Amino acid sequence: MRLARFRIQNYRSIRDSGDIRIESLQALVGENNSGKSNCLRALHCFLTSGSGGMEIRDFNDRDSPCVIECEFGSLNEEEAKRLRPYLIGDKIILRKELRIHDDEAKDRKSVKAEYHGYQAEPRSPWLSIAKMEAENARPKWQEVAAEHGLIDYVQTPEGKVTKTSYKAGLERYLSEHNVEYDEPQLGTTHALGIPQNLLSALPELYLLPAITDYSEEIDRRSSSTVFRRLMADLSDRIMSADPRHKELEEALGRVHALLNCVGDDGGTKRLEALGGVETSLRDVMKKLMPSVSSIRLEVQVDASKDIFARGVTIRIDDGVLTDVVDKGHGMQRSVVFSLLQMLISSAHQRSVGDRRPIILAIEEPELYIHPHCQRLIFRVLREFAGVGDDDAEPTGDDQVIYTTHSPAFIEVWNYQRIGLVRKPDLPTGTVITQAARGILGNPDERKVFKMLTCFGLKHNEVFFAREAILVEGPEDDVGVIATARKLGKINELPDEIGVSVVVTGSKGEIPKFQRILNAFGLKYAVMLELDGKDEDHPQNAPILNELNGNRVAKIPSKLETLLGLEKHFDDQRHARQFFSDSNNINNDMESVVAQLLP
Repeated sequence: MRLARFRIQNYRSIRDSGDIRIESLQALVGENNSGKSNCLRALHCFLTSGSGGMEIRDFNDRDSPCVIECEFGSLNEEEAKRLRPYLIGDKIILRKELRIHDDEAKDRKSVKAEYHGYQAEPRSPWLSIAKMEAENARPKWQEVAAEHGLIDYVQTPEGKVTKTSYKAGLERYLSEHNVEYDEPQLGTTHALGIPQNLLSALPELYLLPAITDYSEEIDRRSSSTVFRRLMADLSDRIMSADPRHKELEEALGRVHALLNCVGDDGGTKRLEALGGVETSLRDVMKKLMPSVSSIRLEVQVDASKDIFARGVTIRIDDGVLTDVVDKGHGMQRSVVFSLLQMLISSAHQRSVGDRRPIILAIEEPELYIHPHCQRLIFRVLREFAGVGDDDAEPTGDDQVIYTTHSPAFIEVWNYQRIGLVRKPDLPTGTVITQAARGILGNPDERKVFKMLTCFGLKHNEVFFAREAILVEGPEDDVGVIATARKLGKINELPDEIGVSVVVTGSKGEIPKFQRILNAFGLKYAVMLELDGKDEDHPQNAPILNELNGNRVAKIPSKLETLLGLEKHFDDQRHARQFFSDSNNINNDMESVVAQLLP
């Protein structure tokens, strides 16, 4: 099972996100304060019981409900069989509605949540409690079971059939038999059993926020942080396979028996001192409350999983053996990433039906990570999600959704895994723009585009720029930057004004970049060398046809001809030598670059 899409309404900066398609590896990029983190936190709210951490201040409009709807697909055979009543075709659609509840008795407001899902009833009335009760307010369960051969499924050990036993037996019967269902309907009441039966089958979410201090993650007072949950899950999955794990459980049982009255404890007697404490406390209490006849102390002893959740510290020797809290933030975050990798590795060793899928929701994975290590972290995220090339199917059910400001964590040729997050204005709120697969043409064209863009990070910067300038070669890049300096538009680089110059590699690749930029609604300009040919020439027309309202600066022949040169630049070094002298930049070149700049 994988999350296929979700939609958020009335949550923080998000009025209505529209449908957000989620790939196995999904990046959310955008400027600061555009609402990227709000998308992750809304998903966390959906996959967390109750209010999911949502507070009154999180409502964009307090008079309206917050609605988060998720669609899950790619169910395996076992999941499809177990969750058959909730399927619409081969998908599950579930909605969480949150409202501000005014408790007048306690004079306070709180957030209340309800799940609503599409649920189908079996077509045969005798397989549906709701249908039987609609026909007869008090069905004779024993007779119905006998008539349809359900006795072995629904009778109690005493040989009786009650509504409770009929319902329990019916669940087992439906899980073992293929039956026909009606068209699913959206429930108008609270989820019709969904919290117990369906939520436990949905993916498990780990949200790693953009923390500034690792000590917040390992706070022993909380077992809900990512670090604490990871330690608990790893202990449960890895230690339980150890042959001596039983010794640990027996030791904890003896500790529990030493501290508590547990009846027949196999020879372990409770510490007598605790009985004395109870007696003394009772005698003191009786003076204040004569009705007190006895007092019993019960001491909670954590299970092994809980011990690891709250009681583990990590000491690292990187020349000096100290607690990880005393290390740098980069080391601290690397520890969490390492634990995540161990969790996924251990999960993949279990059979598909024996584990829940995992969604890693990560804010800024590049935070505190050395630039040369960022691609290594990105590779880890790809492995988590089981993804390879853009056309390859993921190898597992686990997913990664993350926000980033780094070109090291996206790939322009994998544009379908990118969501561009914007907040045009407060009335509009946060909106997400995505591009569907197939805008680059056939597989061979995509392969060439990947080859041209996968040898560096420069092309990826286009998703972080306010505008782009598309040029053919690196010499054009040098000329645009040098001329922009002479015009006083920039001091050093186009980044200063939110512009990225994109070297496409050839004229034939420019339309591919245009199609991607058009799909995301990104602004751009094209420096088009007509090469002495007409505008409707097969090499020029595709570029002009793809402009979609964006700017173009046309050069009748070549860049070198525009500059008054008799031959082409030998290479990029030659171009740099030429443009380093601003006197070599003529009025025609200045006019072209002025058209390109915003």
